[in-house]
Amino acid sequence: MKSFFRLERGMYLELFLATALMIVDVILTLTFPYFTTHKAYYDSGAYIVVLLVSYLIYVSYLFWAKKKSTNDVAVVLYGFFLLWEVAYKLGWIHNDLLLPSPEGLFHVFVEKAPEISKDVWGSIQLLFWGFLLAATLGTLLGLLAGWIPRVREVLLPISNVITLIPPLMFSAYLIMILSTFRQAAIAVIFFAVFWPTFQGTVIRVGQIDRQIIEAARTMGVGTIGMLWKVIFPYCLPGIIGSISKSLRGAFMCLSGAEMLGINLGIGYFTEKYKSFADYRCVLAGIVTVGVITTVIDLAVNKAQRAIIKWEK
Repeated sequence: MKSFFRLERGMYLELFLATALMIVDVILTLTFPYFTTHKAYYDSGAYIVVLLVSYLIYVSYLFWAKKKSTNDVAVVLYGFFLLWEVAYKLGWIHNDLLLPSPEGLFHVFVEKAPEISKDVWGSIQLLFWGFLLAATLGTLLGLLAGWIPRVREVLLPISNVITLIPPLMFSAYLIMILSTFRQAAIAVIFFAVFWPTFQGTVIRVGQIDRQIIEAARTMGVGTIGMLWKVIFPYCLPGIIGSISKSLRGAFMCLSGAEMLGINLGIGYFTEKYKSFADYRCVLAGIVTVGVITTVIDLAVNKAQRAIIKWEK
């Protein structure tokens, strides 16, 4: 337990600097008024909570991981927040419409919490179904194409062409031919994930050691058994390892599709408030997307380490 609270000597200095920046920012936020003819004032509670919660996460991770880069990130982050706040307190920023104050930005998550929650949940549902269908079918078809040359010779050239087309190019057409915006969004995600998953699986099947294949054949393993018991387990670490990248790409395509006309999701939230010239909400939508993609990435990496235990 004692080792948990021990850091390298040089790391304490950066910890102190990050802590000082955070405290100064809190004091500045709570005590100093705006120096400009600022028109919109917002409750600072949400911003203070963000500062304190992020600080707790930072300190906990610092003592757990003991990485110097953790201090570097914290110093840059709190330095940026402090500079942002100082810019408003000293009157360097006069246009609250385009660049809101930190209090104004984070207060969006309080005043529009139900709407943001609904749109985030909508985006996650669309992402789940589109990704699940694409990853499952892409993997199955990739295993078949990787194992059966005739199937590979037909499908691989097609996939090489389709993957060069940005998935969002299909969105306008999909919105017209499918019955609902929800189906169109799922289809966009499907296009974004299916073909890269298919190609990656084909490549992994081609990389399998031929001695493994020959050993399985001498044991009388048929095509189905070869695909399910030999090739799929061999390809599984690579498939799971590519999920994080695929999910990030799928979420970007989903957000873009939502902004193009799908009336649900955090992309729709951002586009709607852009039309109203409410850039506090636009920035809040951008921050939300960043948080979601980060959480997805961390969750997938953790799941990968838990599932693929033999890959160390």
